[in-house]
Formats: sequence, C-alpha cells, structure tokens
Amino acid sequence: MIADGAEPEKIWIYGTPPPFLPLKVSSQNKPTCLVEWNWHVAPTLQVSTASGVETWVIDPSLFPGPVPLAMWAGAQGDPNPVLEPSSAAVFYRTKGGGTTNTDPTYVNTNADLATYRDLLKLRSAGPDGPPPYFACLTKPGGVQWFGSIGPNATQVWFTWGWGAKWHVVWTVMPLTPCPGGPQLSWSVAVERASGNQCTYWITVRNLTSDPVKFEGRYDVLSW
Repeated sequence: MIADGAEPEKIWIYGTPPPFLPLKVSSQNKPTCLVEWNWHVAPTLQVSTASGVETWVIDPSLFPGPVPLAMWAGAQGDPNPVLEPSSAAVFYRTKGGGTTNTDPTYVNTNADLATYRDLLKLRSAGPDGPPPYFACLTKPGGVQWFGSIGPNATQVWFTWGWGAKWHVVWTVMPLTPCPGGPQLSWSVAVERASGNQCTYWITVRNLTSDPVKFEGRYDVLSW
C-alpha cells in the first residue's frame, strides 16, 4: 500500500479488560473451526464515503475486501473490545501501548511470516490436510461434494441417481490456494445404471506436490 502511494495506519484489537479475554473468530482455516487471538492487528486506510471520511480495515483473514472499522471489530466475538490505532511503523505493541517496537527493514515481519508459513505446511501435511476444513464449510448450491487429494495422486469419485435424459457437466475447483500453475485435472466417465438413471465417475488428478482440497461442482444444462 505504501509503495502504491497510500498512507496506511494500523488498528490493534484486544478483548474486554480486565482481564483481556481472547477474541474468537469462526474460521474454515482451522480444523476446530474456531480461532482465538489474544490480540489482532490489521492495516487501515482513510476512505471518503457518502457519510464523510471513515476508517476502513484491510484484513484478508476475516473479509475478502476492505470493511468499515465497526464491522471488522464486530466480527471478532467480543461486544466491548479495546481498539488502539497506531502508525504503520509499529511492529508490536503491548496492551495499553506501554511498549512499542518498530521493524523498519521488515526483518522481524518476514521471520514471523516464515515461521507461521512453516507451521501451516506442517499442519497441511498432517491428517487434517490443508485448509479449508470441510466441517467448517457450508455446501453451496451446485456443489455435489468436497474432496481432498494427496500430492501427485489420482483418485476416482462417483455420484449416482442422475437422470439419463439430463445434460450434466462437471467441474473440479481447487479450494487450496497455490498460485503458479495448474493444480488439478479431471475426466468424466458415465455408466447407464438403469433405463432412466446414470452414474458419473469423476477421475481427479493432483498435478502438484502438495495436498489439495476441492469442490466437485455440477450444472444441469437441460432436463
């Protein structure tokens, strides 16, 4: 944001004192579907709106785009949180702001990011696999199943009871972000199970060296 000419600040949030209770956020990115934070921080920008200049928060861990400060604070499970603004230069601050540290060369920032990236890789390689976690997801319309496939693996899923007269198309959409190249390929085979019903067999291939979760999507083009 700074490189693009913006002038961001930061907003720090703590649970209700005393004592400072943990913030609680529902998340599809943790196997328990719940994240607890002792504190949280995100960058802010001053935005001109019809109501005047407002503080908006940019926090991809909670929202897909910028949101007003009150909406951001309200999503963290505490009706009376403590909000403390700071300049963008502050890397860490204690509750109440008694101690603040800066990180002008981003050495500490990059070290923290590397640490948590490695922890995420370890969890993704474990039995729970990578996020998002299916127990935390609501299946949207047009999704027949959630699937998970291991590194460089090929696996077959089947789905039955489809009308033989229907024109059904199938798409496999990765849920695990992994930019840089294709992740999955798939092919569809069909079985005429009876005079009026058929079964689809979808073969999915993981083109990466990481586990991938995906949606098995369908669309009925004609009945």
